[in-house]
Amino acid sequence: MTQPDQPKLQRASSGLKGLLTFLGLALVHTLGLAQSLTGLYEMAKQRDATYLAAASQLKADLETEHQAFAALLPSINLGARIEKQENTYDAFGMSIDASRNPGTYSLVLNQALFRPQAWESYQQSQLSGEIARLSFRQAEQDLILRLSRAYFNMLAAQDELANFRDQKKAIVEQLAFAKANFDVGGATITDQQEAQARHDLVIAQELAAENQLAVRLLQLETIVGAPVDKLVALPPATQLSAPNPNTPDAWAELARYNNVLTQQAQLAQLIAKGEVKKARYGHLPTLDLTAQVVETEQQIFDGSSGRPFDIGVDSTTIGLVMNVPIFSGGATQSKVRQQAALLEKASNNVDLAKQNATQTAKATFLQVQTGLAQVKALETAVASSALALQSNKTAYDVGIRINVDVLNAQQQFNAAQRDLSKAKYTSLINMLELQAVTGQLNAAAIQQVNSLLAD
Repeated sequence: MTQPDQPKLQRASSGLKGLLTFLGLALVHTLGLAQSLTGLYEMAKQRDATYLAAASQLKADLETEHQAFAALLPSINLGARIEKQENTYDAFGMSIDASRNPGTYSLVLNQALFRPQAWESYQQSQLSGEIARLSFRQAEQDLILRLSRAYFNMLAAQDELANFRDQKKAIVEQLAFAKANFDVGGATITDQQEAQARHDLVIAQELAAENQLAVRLLQLETIVGAPVDKLVALPPATQLSAPNPNTPDAWAELARYNNVLTQQAQLAQLIAKGEVKKARYGHLPTLDLTAQVVETEQQIFDGSSGRPFDIGVDSTTIGLVMNVPIFSGGATQSKVRQQAALLEKASNNVDLAKQNATQTAKATFLQVQTGLAQVKALETAVASSALALQSNKTAYDVGIRINVDVLNAQQQFNAAQRDLSKAKYTSLINMLELQAVTGQLNAAAIQQVNSLLAD
């Protein structure tokens, strides 16, 4: 039974996935549906230039392994040489002109039997392939972080604009109260002027928020490569959970061994060890098997008849070729010392990468903890500000408070709401960054964040 062509199946699957993504995008755009974080992530993987460049680089880097393995396999070369000859033969008082087109055809095979440097290069190419895969994994994590920041930055911009509009609506109502109270003599012109000043200020803030939202939208659309109309939002009542495990040392330990840059440094150290071996292998002989088949057309002169004639010569040769290095002016020892120094550098880079990963993990964990504490504090602040606003409105109605007190309470309430939504978005991004530094940020992680969102 014929096996299916795997590359063709993969290309067909990729093409079908891209078509479904495009059709889904068109449907969302047509119906005006909200777009989720995971949906935009699938779109970004098809369109983001940085991510696609990393994917192409991975394909190119993986070819190094095939090239290194080719040095261990036999090489076969076909050669051909055709000439044009004009000969004049003088013998026994005769002169004979002869024209001919002799040719030489060869088939040569070479097979390395003992080349330790080539074998070490092949093993290094496998390690280089793992480094390339880690680089692409880093690009995936980078895409998730860039998309998540753009997504939540846009949600924050939407919340800020809605917040200013709510604040403007409340100020307009308060301005109307101040005008009505002034008309009946229950308030001074100062109350009306204060409300008008707050109204003019919030109009300017609303315009700035609209511009900020347009910028955030452009940034998000640049990543996903398509228009974005509406996003699935984070419900106000969403409760964020603490990271698991909930200790900085645990995350530091995860980062120490799973951080992408740390793993790349460790693989680079192994490659450096291989370079030391290759340099030492410069003292060893090499052994190759050679085989060739040569067919040559030759022309000889017949002394008895005085005429030239052509003959064909076929030869087959099989042999072993050994090269033994004896003296290279000290270059081999110099290379050994050079690669030993580079190995020491690679070892230091591993230690540095582990230190940076653990420090970053601890710092990011503390940011997550601080962010979650801020969320709790701001939730309390929102509730307190709402209660204070209502109390000031009631006191204003009975003449205990003045208009500016209500406006200040309104501004404090709106600011607390705005800060709370930003704190939640920042906490979610910090959690993703914590997973990234420990090498755990993937599609499953973004799906977990997406489950918190609701249309």
